[in-house]
Amino acid sequence: MEKKKNNAVEKVENVAENNSAKKAKTPAKKKTVKKSTSSAKKKNAKQLKAEKLREEKRIKKQELKAEKERKRAEKEKVLAEKRVELARIKAHRKAEKEKAKAAALREKNRRKAEAEKRRQEIKAERDARREMLKNESKKDRSKRLAEERAAKREAVLQKRRDKEEKRKRIAAERRQKREERNKNRQRNKDRNKGIGGWLAAVISLGVATLVLASVLTFTFLMPTTEDNLLEASYQKSFYDTVEQVDNIDLNLSKALATADSGALQKYLVDTAINSELAENDLQQLPLHDESKYYTTKLINQIGDYAKYLNNKIITGEKLTQEDYQGLSQLYRANQTLKDSLQKMVGDMDGFSFSSLLEGNKGNLVVEGFDQLQNLSVQYPELIYDGPFSDGLNEREIKGLSGEEIDEENAREIFIKAFESYEVKDVKNVGTTSGDIECFNVQGTSKGELMYAQISKVGGKIIMFSYAGSCNSVNSDAEQATEKAQEFLTSLGIENMKPVWINLSNNLYTINFAYVQNGAIVYSDLIKVRVCAETQTVIGLEARSYYTNHTERVVESPALTKSQAQAKVSSNITVETARLAIVPIGTKSEKLCYEFSGEYDGSTYYVYIDAITGRQVEMFKVIESTEGTLLM
Repeated sequence: MEKKKNNAVEKVENVAENNSAKKAKTPAKKKTVKKSTSSAKKKNAKQLKAEKLREEKRIKKQELKAEKERKRAEKEKVLAEKRVELARIKAHRKAEKEKAKAAALREKNRRKAEAEKRRQEIKAERDARREMLKNESKKDRSKRLAEERAAKREAVLQKRRDKEEKRKRIAAERRQKREERNKNRQRNKDRNKGIGGWLAAVISLGVATLVLASVLTFTFLMPTTEDNLLEASYQKSFYDTVEQVDNIDLNLSKALATADSGALQKYLVDTAINSELAENDLQQLPLHDESKYYTTKLINQIGDYAKYLNNKIITGEKLTQEDYQGLSQLYRANQTLKDSLQKMVGDMDGFSFSSLLEGNKGNLVVEGFDQLQNLSVQYPELIYDGPFSDGLNEREIKGLSGEEIDEENAREIFIKAFESYEVKDVKNVGTTSGDIECFNVQGTSKGELMYAQISKVGGKIIMFSYAGSCNSVNSDAEQATEKAQEFLTSLGIENMKPVWINLSNNLYTINFAYVQNGAIVYSDLIKVRVCAETQTVIGLEARSYYTNHTERVVESPALTKSQAQAKVSSNITVETARLAIVPIGTKSEKLCYEFSGEYDGSTYYVYIDAITGRQVEMFKVIESTEGTLLM
C-alpha cells in the first residue's frame, strides 16, 4: 500500500516538474519571436527609405525633363514669332506695292487729262497768235521781235540764276542730311546695345516710307525733275540702301565669326530683314532694270540664303562646310557692293538724283550700278531651295508646251482674248526674258491702257493689267468670283477652285488653285483681279500656274483625317478640313490636310503632313487697312 502511495506521489511530482519545464521554456520562445520581428521591421524601414530615394530621383528627373521641354518650347515660340514678323513685313510690302501701283495709274490718268487740256490751250493760243500776225504792221513786228528777244535773254539769265540757287540749296540740304544721318547712326548704335538688331530693323520698318514702283509703272510714268519732294525721296532711298548694305556687311561678319547657334540665328534673321529693306529702297530709285539687275539679285540672294540657313538650324540640322563657304562668298560679294556704294557717296558733291530719270552714260550712279554687274562673276552659283536660287533659271517650265509663236501671233491672241473689251490700237512693245520668255502687247479699251505678257512657247497669257478706275463697291464676292471663273474658262483654264478672296481699294483679288483627285494644288495658283464697281476682270497673274502645272501622282494619305486633326492644337475649334498639295520651297511638294478654325476670335489655317503627321505650316488671318491678309 505504501508502495502505491509513493508511486502516486512520484507521478504527481513528475507532472509538476513537467509543467515547470514547460513554463520555463515558454518565455524563451516568445523572446526569440520578438527579436525576429524587430529585425524584419528594420529591414522594411531600409527598403522604404531606398524606395523613397528612388522616387525622389525619378520625380527630380521628370522635373528636369519638363523644364528642358519648357525652355525648348519657349525657344520655338520666339523663332515662330520672328517668322510671323517676317511674313508680316513681306505681306505689308506687297500690299504697299499694289497700293502704290494703283495710285501711280490714277496719277498717270490725271496727268494725261492735264496734258490734253494744255494741248488744247496751246492750240487756242497758236490760232489767236496767227490771227494777230495777219494784221500786224512792219513797225509793230519789229517792236514785238525786240521785246521777245529781250524777254528771252531775261528768261535765260533767270533760269541760270534759278539753277545756281537750286544747286546751292540741294548741296546745303545734302550736307544737313548727311549730318543727321551720321547722328542717327550713332544713336542707333547706342540704342542697339540694349535691343536686338532684328527688333530695331522692325521698328525702323514701321516708320519708313515704303513707296514701291513696278517696272511697268516706271516705264509709263516718268516723274518730273523739278519735283523737290521726289528728289528728296530719291536721296533717302539711295542713302537708306547704303545703310542697309552696311548692316548686311556687319551681320554677315558676325554670322561667320560666331560659334553659338542662337546668336547665328539672330544674325541670319537680321541679314534677311536688312536684305528686304535694301531691296525695297533700291527699287525706289528711277534706274532702268538692266542697271540694277545684278545688284538686286545679289541683295535678294543674300537674304534668301540667310533664310535658307536659318530654316536648316530650326529643323535641327547642322550647317555644313559648304554652307559656310557659300555664306563667305556672299559676304565678300557684299563687301564689293559696299565699297562701290561708298565710292559713289564720296563722288556725289552737287549730284542730282533726278538726273537718273535720263539714264545717260556719264551719270555717276548709272555707271556705278552698271559696273556692279561684274559681281555676277565674283562668286559661284548657289544652288539651294529658295526663290532667288541660281538654279531656278534652269528649272523646267511644266505648264507650257507646243510651238513657238511670233509677234503677229501674240497680237492676234491678245485681240481674241480681250474681244469683249473692244480693244483698239493693239501693238507689240518688246519682249520679256527670264524663266518664261514673253511678247509684250498693249492696247486701249475705253481710253484706258491694257497690257499683257504672252508666252513665246504655247502662246499663253502669263499676265495682264487693265488700267480702269474702280471708285466704289457695287458687287459682292460671289459675283466677282463668278466673273473671274468665266474669264479663266474663256482662256481654256479648267478645274480651278477659288481658295482665297480679298477686297482692297475697291478691287477683289481672287486666288484660284488647281484641283486634282479632290486635293487643292497650291503650287498651280492663279490670281485674278476684279473691279468691284463694274465687275470687270482687270488683272491676271498666272506665272506660278504655268511654271508648275502638271498632272501629279497623288499618294494615298498614311493618316486619316481624324488622326491628322489630333495633331492640331485643341485650342483651335476646327471648322473645315480637306486635302491639299502644298509647295515646300520651289523643288518639292507635300500632301497635307488643311484645317481651318477659330481661336480667340481669329481664324487659323494649319497644314499637317498627311504622311508623317508633322505640322508643315500655319497661317493666321489678319484684318488690316489693306484688306484680309494671311500671315
